[in-house]
Order: sequence, then C-alpha cells, then structure tokens
Amino acid sequence: MRFRFYSLLILFLLLASQGRAQFYVGLHGGWTLPQGFYAESRMSDNGWMFSEGHQHLAGAGKGWAAGVDLSFALPVHPSLEVVASAEFMQSGVNRDVEDYYEYIYQARYSQCSKYLMELPKFRNIPILLGLRYAYPVTKGIDLYGEALAGINLRRITPWTLAYATDSWTQTDGQQFAEFNNEDIRVYGQANTLAFRLGAGFLFRKKVTLGAAFYMLGASPLTWDRNTTVRYSVYGQMVENTTTQHVVYTNLNPTLVMVQVGFRLCPFKTRTVQDW
Repeated sequence: MRFRFYSLLILFLLLASQGRAQFYVGLHGGWTLPQGFYAESRMSDNGWMFSEGHQHLAGAGKGWAAGVDLSFALPVHPSLEVVASAEFMQSGVNRDVEDYYEYIYQARYSQCSKYLMELPKFRNIPILLGLRYAYPVTKGIDLYGEALAGINLRRITPWTLAYATDSWTQTDGQQFAEFNNEDIRVYGQANTLAFRLGAGFLFRKKVTLGAAFYMLGASPLTWDRNTTVRYSVYGQMVENTTTQHVVYTNLNPTLVMVQVGFRLCPFKTRTVQDW
C-alpha cells in the first residue's frame, strides 16, 4: 500500500515539474455523516450488539473535518487538475451509544465518591492524490467532480471508566480502605487504503461547495484492556493491574462529508530557464 501511495506522489511531482505550473492551495472544512456499519448501533434481546458478521458496529456519530488541498491544472487540459489532499476528521459515538452507557454505568456507579467515563472518539487522517475535472456551467460557476486515492491513518482515543468504591473510616478517624478502579481500552492504530469521490460547485475559481463520499478502508479493530485496582490500607497503597489484548471484527469507516472551501491566490513554479 505504501508503494502505491509513494508512486502516486512521485507522479504528482513529475507532472508538476513539466513546464511552468500554476498551483492552487485550498482550505476546506465541513461536517461528516457516518454511513453503513460505521454508523450503526443496535440493541438485541441479549444487550448491546457490537458486530454483525465480520463488521464492527461502531456507532459513530456526526463529526467535523478540516483539510488542505494542493492542485494544479494539467497543460494538456486546463479543466483537468491533479489534486493532493490531507484532512483531519473527528467524531464521537452517536446519541444512542451515549445514552446506553450513561444508563448502564451511571446507574451502577453514580453513588461512588469518584466517577469518570470517557467514550472514544474516532479520528481519521486521509492523505490522498487524484484528479479533479471542472466543467463550466455559466459565467463564474463550474461544476466539478473528483476521484482520489491514498492512505488513511486511523486513530481512536482511549475508552476510560474510573470510579472509587468501598471506603471505611475507623473510629479514630483514620481511613481504613478505599478502592480506586480504572478500566481503560487503548485502541490500536491502523493504516489502510482509502478513496474519495466528490462533486460540487466552484464559484469564481475561489469558493467551493460540495460533498464527498469516503471509503477509508477496513481493518481489524484491536485494543489493550488495562484494568487497574488501587487500594490503600492505613495509608499503604497497593496496586493490581491486568491486561487483555483483544482482536475484534473489521472496522470499516465510510462517511459523507459536506464541505465548504476557499482557494487562495494561485502561485507559479519556475522552470530551469527562469532562474
């Protein structure tokens, strides 16, 4: 996969070096809407369903994204551009998942002296390269379509549950025991093959308004579950930690992004004759 990405990057640089190229730097941001198994969250008679077949039901919610594009028109066809793009996307879990865990854990641990629950956030960083074609609809307005491919860097923040239970105090005022519990899931990283298909409008070669469909690649979801119990007896701290490594079903992020972008002023590269 890395060989394919680096091959595309080398092709981008070679094309840019042919003659004097006019580059555009674009900034864009928008809202992400998860699709398919990436968005699904279901309940069954036995409780929460985390998977169906070989697909993980992530329960991802709506999120946000921001990115930068570098593009230049091909000399053979000014309406056809080569585009390099890097983006950062983040979303939490959806409302159904939040409500479920708040109901389960708050009912169980809400009376504890200490209680903290942090659900994971899904972070994707697609780095893509491809083509964009713009067709003039009317003066100052172009309709564009694009197709890009590359890699996605998938990162998920830890899932944390912490609470304190069972404390007693002797008649002399000294604390006898207090149990502090931590249950933390640290998710594994993944680098996968990714694609983006998009379309939209370009206004006066400066402002873009469009949508894109992302297929960010499937790979097994893994995590290390660290369960720690700390307790003190008359001020002496004791700690016990157990670790469990889990390899789960495939997580396959797919989403739609609705975006608004701005193109900065173009700049030109120089050829050898210009120096």
